[in-house]
Amino acid sequence: MDKARVLIVEDEDIYRKIICNTLREHGIEVQATDSGEEAWELIKQQRFPVIISDIRLSGNISGMDLLRDAKELYDPSILMITAFGEIEMAVEAMRLGAFSYITKPFEVEDILANLDRMMLQQRSISDHLLPSNVEELSQRTGIIGNSKKMCDLVNIALKAARSDATILITGESGTGKELIAKAIYMNSSRKNKEFVAINCATLTDEFLESALFGHVKGSYTGAMKDKIGLFEKADGGTLFMDEVGDTSKSIQAKILRVLQEGEFIPLGSTDTKKANVRIIAATNKDLLQSVEKNEFREDLYYRLNVINIAMPPLRERKSDIPLLINHFIKKNNVKLNKKVIRIAPEIEEILMNYDWPGNVRELENVIERTMVLCSGNKLAKKHLPGCVLPQKGDIPPITIAPGTSWKEAEKELIMKTLQLTRGNKQEAAKMLGISLRKIEYRVKEWGIACASKANGD
Repeated sequence: MDKARVLIVEDEDIYRKIICNTLREHGIEVQATDSGEEAWELIKQQRFPVIISDIRLSGNISGMDLLRDAKELYDPSILMITAFGEIEMAVEAMRLGAFSYITKPFEVEDILANLDRMMLQQRSISDHLLPSNVEELSQRTGIIGNSKKMCDLVNIALKAARSDATILITGESGTGKELIAKAIYMNSSRKNKEFVAINCATLTDEFLESALFGHVKGSYTGAMKDKIGLFEKADGGTLFMDEVGDTSKSIQAKILRVLQEGEFIPLGSTDTKKANVRIIAATNKDLLQSVEKNEFREDLYYRLNVINIAMPPLRERKSDIPLLINHFIKKNNVKLNKKVIRIAPEIEEILMNYDWPGNVRELENVIERTMVLCSGNKLAKKHLPGCVLPQKGDIPPITIAPGTSWKEAEKELIMKTLQLTRGNKQEAAKMLGISLRKIEYRVKEWGIACASKANGD
């Protein structure tokens, strides 16, 4: 049996100890808890490939809740434990994605047999590429986030890093396209060679051609000497071409030649040069639409789009905002020589409700500006720029994109409704047609403070 990391969630001491002792005797790393609430905190912090949980747990979070939420967060294999006579509930757990179930009293051989099969399933799902927690994710890729969207994206990126395939990264400005490009480079076989980057939208055709392919003396006004281009500089390494959708057809033809033949001609020269370069391109445009408008070469599009990585906007991964806030506070404490250690709860609520058209880059700028204006060790609402503050009387827009997970959609709906009711959870529950207890549990889970305590709230 391969070594595994397993989370045990069982509130009956005797069963919990039996499972833990059995698995440890077989060399398996185990974490155990008797609480659904504690189990959920552990699941959010670490990626357990296998979870063994009782269906019924004391407290507000049941095994069925853990099953649903863990499956939304990532894709662990989950074995459910149920009492005799609760088979219907166990079948429902299977429908929700549980790997299997066993009934009490059980034989330890049943646990071990299921564990073997679950680890085989996990190897087929991810090849163990995904980092197990936020810190490891950040160290390995530089990416901050633990949402399902970001973990799935990083999984694709790390797999892509093992090949030399050309990659096209798409997404809005400020989503971190260059950051993921660097993560691919740092985890590739080319990491000991050059990584060079260029923003294609900032240069005219002549200067972009010179920057990419180099030029010879006298090739244009001001070309006082020969100069090598980025393709030559990046030979053996990686070239990141940002905003490739803004290049002209003539430049696109020259890029295509490098991809097809591995060669190019410097501006003003007749000599052909060779380059072994991995290209990672990025754009905030819809290149297929540009192809249809005859603004982008179709053959180059398919050459670039061998592997596509779509960066989600920040509004579609809002569960990552608290992690990003903490990261930017630590970063700016060093940069600005500050000692900020906490933020007012209302700030996190405001930042979670804002839709971030500038994405992660805008969030970073807001945190830096707020820390510049802060004189103490706690960020307050008065330090925030007016653009992120809710306008009085405004109904917050609901922006749930197709494909958004149920968990993220639920959070968006609840938080925007609480913003509309000024934090009145009882009124929000009536508007949404759910129980007050459900609202209170979710607000506590997310760690959000509400503005109002009225009407029994």
